Amino acid sequence: MRMRAFFHAAGLLLLLGLSARPAPQPLPPRIEWTDLPGLVEKSPDLRTGRLIVPERRFPKPGGQEIRLPFIVLKSRGTAPRPDPVLFTAGGPGASTLYQQRVWRRHPLLEDRDLILFEQRGTRFAEPVLMGPEIERALRSGWETRLNGDPDPRAVEEALAAEARGLKDRGIDPAGYTTRETAADIADLRRLLGIASWNLYGSSYSTEVMLIVLRDHPEGVRAAILDSVLPPEAHWDEQGPANIVEALERVFARCSEDKGARARFPRIREDFHRLLAAANQRPLEVEVKDPRDGHPFVLRLDGAGVMNCLYAGLEDAEAVPDLPLIIDSARHGDFTRLALLARNYLGSSQGTAWVMRVSVWCNEEFPFESPAKILHPPGLPAELSRFVQAAVPVEALHAWPQGQPDPREDAPVQSQIPVLIAAGEFDPDTPPKWAREAASHLAHAFVIDFASYTHVPLRGHPEAARIMKEFLADPSRRPEPGTAAIRRPFRLSWDEKSAAAKQD
Repeated sequence: MRMRAFFHAAGLLLLLGLSARPAPQPLPPRIEWTDLPGLVEKSPDLRTGRLIVPERRFPKPGGQEIRLPFIVLKSRGTAPRPDPVLFTAGGPGASTLYQQRVWRRHPLLEDRDLILFEQRGTRFAEPVLMGPEIERALRSGWETRLNGDPDPRAVEEALAAEARGLKDRGIDPAGYTTRETAADIADLRRLLGIASWNLYGSSYSTEVMLIVLRDHPEGVRAAILDSVLPPEAHWDEQGPANIVEALERVFARCSEDKGARARFPRIREDFHRLLAAANQRPLEVEVKDPRDGHPFVLRLDGAGVMNCLYAGLEDAEAVPDLPLIIDSARHGDFTRLALLARNYLGSSQGTAWVMRVSVWCNEEFPFESPAKILHPPGLPAELSRFVQAAVPVEALHAWPQGQPDPREDAPVQSQIPVLIAAGEFDPDTPPKWAREAASHLAHAFVIDFASYTHVPLRGHPEAARIMKEFLADPSRRPEPGTAAIRRPFRLSWDEKSAAAKQD
């Protein structure tokens, strides 16, 4: 009955000479120079605006318009170089502009302007894809489940709720990809009228910059990649083994270090014994909620202990303490392990989760094996339950999966000079990935940061000098300086000076 009525109405419209209106075409990308109230105060040393682009460019332009804020920080130099530096944050899902006050003091501003760009979907973009339902679901097991793992049903319900929210808001999750962000960056350069600039990405945004080199090399003078994530890497399949390998590098350093070898003669065996004991009887560790400090007891099996050590591997200040943390836990002192557990739980907070899930389901999960994600290869028996996916594994079946072009899983080749920073103990983007990416780049220089971990350019004392030296002459490899010097392990909680006496 309803179908007959529909065709009857359609026939009347045709008889009246009426036809359906074509879908409106998106306007060309453009810049809106505007204040960013509540985020950036007006100042003579900066300009602010929004890049306005279509939500979808591929396979053809469409969808709503999105607004991506940016800040142009003016150089402090008296004669700044004409080629600025463009930086955008990692994640995916981290906000670039959230820490804009820190960037206003960055040493790169001594020579060049610095442009901070907020990626689509992140905290200050319009629309924003934060995903509070997902974040709440990821906290659902903190006080009740082994290792604080979230309730799978709560995660599935959260993903479904956020997907419905996107539909209600007219947002297409397929528009939130690395390829689209790379195109945003290319439009920004063109619309700002910049003839030549330099790219700077960290962690996930190194992949963004690699795709810019691949798809939009025009106007790019050089690129800095801090802890590179190559597009061909399968993070979820390889991540757990990479984390274990990073800890193995810590153990190897212990055996090479005279003082640490004497203090922790069987650290590798002690680690495996700790995991086995936790699997047999979960450790009960008092942890403070990272949001409000509320204490609760967290039960940890072997995978949970590894979660804590993973958080320690991501912290350059905690890495020298890891053998001592393992040794203390083996003897029943969980105080420092609890601090790492708090950091691990808190690491999921503040991410634009809907943006992150959209990126991952559009271009990472489609190239990975669900079986290898859920049962990662290359792990010791004590870590059979150790799974580390970049987004909730429930998204494998509870979120729309994209159909990316095969080249999104292939190495990027480029003639543009690239500086790659690699942290010795990086569990997220291991040094082997830096070398793999560099092998496909004609003019790549890898700088190894001894004893450092993820994104060493963010905190190493030599970072600013190395970057400035590279930008001054991208055809030459910068001198590593003290980046090659290894830091000592801590040998005692009470005698802080003991570590300095070794070697």
